[in-house]
Parts: sequence; structure tokens; C-alpha cells
Amino acid sequence: MLDQPSPPLFCTVLFADLIGSTQLYERIGDSAAYRLVDRSLNVMKRTIENKGGRIVKHTGDGLMVVFDHADAAADAALAIHAALREIPDSSGQRLAVRIGFNFGSVIEGGQDLFGETVNFAARLAELATAGRALTTAETREQLSADWRNQLNALPPRVLRGASRPLELYELKCESLGDITVLKSAPLDHDDARQELELRLGNRVVVVDEHQPLVRLGRSADAHLNVRDSLASRKHAEIELRGDKFVLIDRSSNGTYVRIEGEKEFLLSREEAVLHGHGHLALGGSCENNPYAIAFICS
Repeated sequence: MLDQPSPPLFCTVLFADLIGSTQLYERIGDSAAYRLVDRSLNVMKRTIENKGGRIVKHTGDGLMVVFDHADAAADAALAIHAALREIPDSSGQRLAVRIGFNFGSVIEGGQDLFGETVNFAARLAELATAGRALTTAETREQLSADWRNQLNALPPRVLRGASRPLELYELKCESLGDITVLKSAPLDHDDARQELELRLGNRVVVVDEHQPLVRLGRSADAHLNVRDSLASRKHAEIELRGDKFVLIDRSSNGTYVRIEGEKEFLLSREEAVLHGHGHLALGGSCENNPYAIAFICS
């Protein structure tokens, strides 16, 4: 019989997910990769606990954490980035982390937390790029003035499960004492509109704030249907995350990417940021490929 859930309580939920751990095992081997992942997670745990957070559970190569106050969650986000950058490793490898945190009411059932606040925090972590932390306007209102000044506004977008666009903010990652972490470039609201155009023959699909996620593949319901037999039904997605267009491969044969001025590379169950202009192809090289998709970022 399931435990009865407790009454709703208000708190800040934070998700921190390590990036690139799967590829790390391929690059440096199982033993070395396991040690680095384990060490990174332990560093994250200590950092979170030092900032007053309570670890709810592991989420694969990540953590779900709860804080009583939004300021503590923001402080922990910066400290996690800083701590991971300071990990010495003989392999020369480092793991980055992406973070999302959100304030609101949650239901505590057993040893877990549930509710919209939790779901949105998890989604924010998925949207964040390496070295970044995303939060919402509701969370911003809970932060002190000093922390609010460390946020950059992003274009509103609809998160999965939300019925309306949400105002999102990105936490600046600046100098913390002698430790330097990644810094987000400020967004000029006059230039905040981001757009990526995809073209295949006479078909054009646009990724922007109105349509922030586009699916590619052989499936009839794909935004851009590619009839190449090498393409998977649900081959890949392109997602607008903050100010970046992220290509996510979910296929069997991989996605080939050729950015103008750079060498073609294969993306296999990985993510890459698209910039400038070039081509991508589902399952085969872009070279002499009638199914190659042209893209332009603006």
C-alpha cells in the first residue's frame, strides 16, 4: 500500500545533471570514467550539503535536491559549477553539469517529491547548456535583490506540461573568490530573437521561440519528414535552449553534421550546438546526399 502523501509544502527544487558521461566511457575506458563520474557526484553532494540542500535522490548521473530558500539553491548552482572545474584528473577530462531550479509547492510521498514544481525543475535542467543554470520568474521573485541581479532574461517558452509560456532566466556564472566558472553572455532584448531555418528541397521549417522543438525523421508526424531509408522514424530533434540551437540525435545510424568551414562529424546518441550555416544528414554523409538538410542560424 502506498504511503499517504503529506500536505503541500513550499521549497526550491534543483536538478543537477552531469553531461557527457556516456561518451566519457567510450573515450577513456570504463574504470577511469567510473572514477571521474563517481568523484564528480561526490563533489556535487558535498557542495550541496554545504549550502544547506537535502539530496532527495540520484537521477542517473545527476541529483535531485531540495532547498528551503531560493537563495541557497542559486548559491549551490554556482558552487557546483566551480567545484567541478577544480577536480584534478590525470586523464585530462572534465565533466560539465547543467542545472535547473524552481520554487513552488511540492507533495512529499515516501522518499520522493512530486508535482508541477518538480517537473518544471527537471525540464529546466534538460534545457540548460553546460555550465549554465536556468530558473523561472516565480523563483526569481523569491530571490534576494543581489541574486536577482545575477539573472539574464530569456525569451518566454512553453515547457512540457505547461499550458502557457513561462518567463525563464539564466543564472550568470561569474568569479567566486579565486575560482572562475562559466559566464553567460548578457542577452540584449532587442536582439533576443533566435531563428534557425531548415530547408530540404522546397520544404522549409523554422525553429524559434514560437516553435522551439522540431523533430526530424521518417515518421509521418515529423516536422521535417525525410524519406531516406537510412533515417530512423524518430531520428533527431533540434531544440532552442536559451540562445542556442541544440541538435539531439536519437537514431540508429547517427546524424552527420557539416558546419561551413568545419570538418563533417558524426553525432551518435549525442548533442551538438548548431551555429552559422551548413548541412546535416540523417544516417549518411552530407556529401552528394540528396536528403541533406541545409540549415541557417540567425
